[in-house]
Amino acid sequence: MTRIGAMIRRDIAPEDVPAHAANIGPAFDELWVVEDVPFAGGISQIAAVLAATNDVVVGHGIAPAPFRNPMALAMEWATLERLYPGRLSCGIGHGFQRWMKAIGEGVDSPLTLLEETICDTKALLRGKDPKSQGRYRSTSGYTLEFPPTSPLPISAGVVGPKSLKLSGRVADGTILPESASPEDVGTARAIINEGRIEGSRIDRHTITVFVGIYCGDLAELGPPPEGQIQGGWDVVEAEADVAAAKLQTMIDSEADSVVLVPFGPDPIGQLDRLVADVMPLLSL
Repeated sequence: MTRIGAMIRRDIAPEDVPAHAANIGPAFDELWVVEDVPFAGGISQIAAVLAATNDVVVGHGIAPAPFRNPMALAMEWATLERLYPGRLSCGIGHGFQRWMKAIGEGVDSPLTLLEETICDTKALLRGKDPKSQGRYRSTSGYTLEFPPTSPLPISAGVVGPKSLKLSGRVADGTILPESASPEDVGTARAIINEGRIEGSRIDRHTITVFVGIYCGDLAELGPPPEGQIQGGWDVVEAEADVAAAKLQTMIDSEADSVVLVPFGPDPIGQLDRLVADVMPLLSL
């Protein structure tokens, strides 16, 4: 069964996040937080959402590899997993390259950096010393004193063929961004499987899809903010039944989780409307 999640959008003030999460949490299987420059930090938001909700899974969507050191990331994620067992979902991506360069974290090979970050972080979360000497990451000499008490899978937030194949080879799941269609999910799965074969992976690999969605007066939608993908296959409809019908095709795709990313100037109100008007029309 496909899991349904919601994104707590980046432009919601940190002090409003706990109440927003508590309000919508019961309607979803997953809640995801954004880590975009220069908005609120991902780790602190995750902690707030976990504390404000009961059993919903909370996702880090997505930690940018360029400024998330594997040791620091593993320490934070392991702590959260021990405090809230079974309720954390982890994602690492390339980061929005223009932002990364603007803060002095640009690299020549984002693909290499992503692989090294994922591999070192995974090793640490498994209680191991990575003993790595990579091009960008050199992590050795230490193991976590408090590793997770249960396995903590890591997904790669990626798009292109090379990155998707990398995800299949080294990650435990893949996160696809807004505008991906149900057909894109199938195509991504095929490329991911090529990487899984290369990496001799036989474990489960989940696909999470972020779906940009807006239901209401289209004149109020406005242009997308910088860094937010809007276009392509997004669900942008005036009527709830039409929006639900289109969203259902994604739910029926090869995605394991579908995360609703609210578009428009009022992300809190938009998610409230989706819960009230669109969600009841879905076959889950």
